[in-house]
Amino acid sequence: MTRVLRRAAPEDAPVAAPLIYQAIPSIEVVLGDRRTALRAIEACYAAPRTELSSRFGLVAEWQGEAAGVAIAFPSRLFGSLKLGTGVVLARTAGPRHATELVRRARVLDRILPKVGPDDLYVSILSVGEPHRRRGVGSALMERVLAGAERLGLGVALHTAMDEPTRGLYEGLGFRVVSARETSPIERKVVPVSGMLLMERPRG
Repeated sequence: MTRVLRRAAPEDAPVAAPLIYQAIPSIEVVLGDRRTALRAIEACYAAPRTELSSRFGLVAEWQGEAAGVAIAFPSRLFGSLKLGTGVVLARTAGPRHATELVRRARVLDRILPKVGPDDLYVSILSVGEPHRRRGVGSALMERVLAGAERLGLGVALHTAMDEPTRGLYEGLGFRVVSARETSPIERKVVPVSGMLLMERPRG
C-alpha cells in the first residue's frame, strides 16, 4: 500500500476541510450548518495567517487520496493566528454569525490551558474514517516531531479529555501538563467534558 506525506498547499482546501471538520465539529454549533462550516474552514485553510492555514500543514495521502492532515506552527504565533482565524471565519460566515463566533472564542480562551512560547503547537491532527488504524496519524505526528526537533522546540497540543487519540499522543511521549473541565454553559458552545494541554519536551 502506498502512503505519501507531503507539504500542504492552499489548493488542498476542498479535501482538507472535511478532515479538519472531523476534528472540530463544534464549529457547526456556531455557524449553524455543515455547509457553512466547511466553507469557513476552506477559507481558513487557504489563508496564510490562521490556525488552520495550509502554510503550516502536512497532508497524508493513501493510494492517491487525502487520508489525513496535520497543522503545526510555532506557539509564539498563537495569538496573531487566532485573531486571523476569527477574522476569516467572520468574513466567510457572514455578520449573522458574528455574535456566536465571539462567544465561542471567549469560551475557548477560558477552557484551553495556556501554551508556552517555545513549542511547536499542533492545532489539527485528523485522519479520515476509512484510513484509521493504518498508521496515518502516527506518521503525521512523527513528521511534526522531527520538524520540532530540527527547530529545537518541544511540541504541544490541546485535546478533549475523552478524545480517543490521547493514547496515540501518550505513545509518542506526550504527557498531560494541564487540564480544565467545562461547565454546562460552556458545553453548549464546545461540547466536551474538558480540555487537556499535552506536551512533549524538546530533546
